[in-house]
Amino acid sequence: MVTLKDVAKLAEVSVSTVSIVINGKTKERNIPSKTYNKVMKAIDELGYQPNVSARRLRNLDRAKPIIALYWTLDTRTNMLTALLAGIQSEIEKKQFDFELVIRIYTNDQIAKDAKEIMNNTYNGIIIGATSEADLAYLESLSPRMPIIFINRQSKKFSTVYVDSSEVAIEAVSLLTKQSVQQIGVVAVESPYVASNQRINAFLEECRKQHIVVDQSHIITAPNSLAGGVTAAGRYLQLTDRPKTIFCESDTIVMGMIHELNRLKIKIPEEVAIISIGMTGPDATQYSTPPITAIDIPSEQIAAAAISILSKSLSQKNLHDRLLPVHQKIAPTTYIRASFPLPPDDNL
Repeated sequence: MVTLKDVAKLAEVSVSTVSIVINGKTKERNIPSKTYNKVMKAIDELGYQPNVSARRLRNLDRAKPIIALYWTLDTRTNMLTALLAGIQSEIEKKQFDFELVIRIYTNDQIAKDAKEIMNNTYNGIIIGATSEADLAYLESLSPRMPIIFINRQSKKFSTVYVDSSEVAIEAVSLLTKQSVQQIGVVAVESPYVASNQRINAFLEECRKQHIVVDQSHIITAPNSLAGGVTAAGRYLQLTDRPKTIFCESDTIVMGMIHELNRLKIKIPEEVAIISIGMTGPDATQYSTPPITAIDIPSEQIAAAAISILSKSLSQKNLHDRLLPVHQKIAPTTYIRASFPLPPDDNL
């Protein structure tokens, strides 16, 4: 078994210097880049790995891999249920036994919660809902464990994602089948990276298909049920309001449905609705009426992330363990009563 002393001997430095490098404290301890590179080269050559599980689970009879799931504490926490269901499903399928740690962070401030990442405290990490600043910061690090981003793009780390263009193309294809020529859009206020990409892709696809989206018909609302009630009120106040709405959040759309039903606005006769689904198909299936949705399958995304981690951790060579893997998940379309298609076109 390779030890710190072995690494120190090969790198021709002290054991304490190796410890400083491994614990991600080279800058604060003023370790020269030349020394850092020597230590990292020795680690690679010897295949040294900190015994994280033994360190954190030394009192247990049997050590397990420790996987951390990083997620933001905001309105997107409603996706966690589906993600955890996908993780549990893949655990049972792969018989991959590990300890799961949930880490909550604030967008644009993940650096404040990155000590465990820099110190290689875990065996693997899944990170969701990052901002562009978070992503840039994380890609500046060189952790010694596999990291997987959810619905983000990265050349350095593994990714599991749904292509925003595919979501847009699928949504607009439903509109063209019903010969919709004008549409209203309900978007999330202060959009996150992925949601902003999806809205932009949808607007671009509408332009290609000559579907009119008037700027005055783009409504923004908080990503909540109350936000949906607000969005419904703003929609009803529009002059020459479009008879079809595309909403980027199933949470918002549920609030809209509630308010439209309360006001006795008939769906889809007076207004038809298509939504992006984020929290799982049940959220839109059991509304009144059920909502046609382009679903981002969070359970499949989480399962794919666990599968990638399982395979990565099975690699003996550290280089192979850290090689990025990129997996695209297809969106799932549910045709329901809020935007029904002609009988021959219903899926």
